[in-house]
Amino acid sequence: MTNSSASSATITSIAVFENGRPAEGHGTTNLIFDAQIYLGDDCPPLLAALRYFNSENHVFNEIGFYFIVATVAKMESGAHIALQNNTGIDETDYDVVGNVVMLIPITGDAAVNPTIRPYIHVCGTVRSVDDLAGTFTIDAHQYVNALKTATNSNFNSMLPVECSIPNTPRWHKNGKKFGIPHPNRYISVTGFLTGRKTRKEHEVCITECFTLEIQSIVFLGRPVVANSSGSPIQARTPGAKSKMKFDFSSARANKCLRLDDNATESSGTSAINSVDN
Repeated sequence: MTNSSASSATITSIAVFENGRPAEGHGTTNLIFDAQIYLGDDCPPLLAALRYFNSENHVFNEIGFYFIVATVAKMESGAHIALQNNTGIDETDYDVVGNVVMLIPITGDAAVNPTIRPYIHVCGTVRSVDDLAGTFTIDAHQYVNALKTATNSNFNSMLPVECSIPNTPRWHKNGKKFGIPHPNRYISVTGFLTGRKTRKEHEVCITECFTLEIQSIVFLGRPVVANSSGSPIQARTPGAKSKMKFDFSSARANKCLRLDDNATESSGTSAINSVDN
């Protein structure tokens, strides 16, 4: 595995926020949400613990739809995500952690279609290449707050992705795919996040990487890299579980949800407020 400081991973998506709570030791301005992100009909949603600095004291409903841009890394054991016991969600249920850098609420009479795959921007060093499959891998070392502590030396704030060249005329020339980089080259790619690859160890599912379908690629030369290693979090079947209140099955059936001001509130449950104490 290579470790380059010249790397990053940023995701752009519609996300469904639940379980808002203050981040540990940061008062009520720094909030953490459990966010579901659609990955397709055949793949469980991505479950992310996203931190948001609520400088303008927005009020968040129990379930809310948001357009977000966030820096992300693969979940690691011991991350600081202010887990709540009453949700039934375990640390091993999460796929990624991240920091929200832009958040736009989708409210009122807006038509919301949450079943849109997230668009992701990844910069980093090509770790391996499979010319026959038309794929290559990148380990994007991305700083996120949840993985910044030094108390767990095994933390490795990184998003591993396997990039695939689509089977379209745009990426073919003379019957062959082009655009596949060489190993150890520094590149910038964008594309749609389509799923995750896992392996089983002792009946436990471990996420190895996330799959990305390339839409653009920029070759940036050779970086200076150093060796590093990390330990992935052991997880059960990856993806958001039924413990989350929102279910994408209804959205897939309708393909478009019409929200009103009360659609995201459950009776008898108050919205999370970020107020000055």
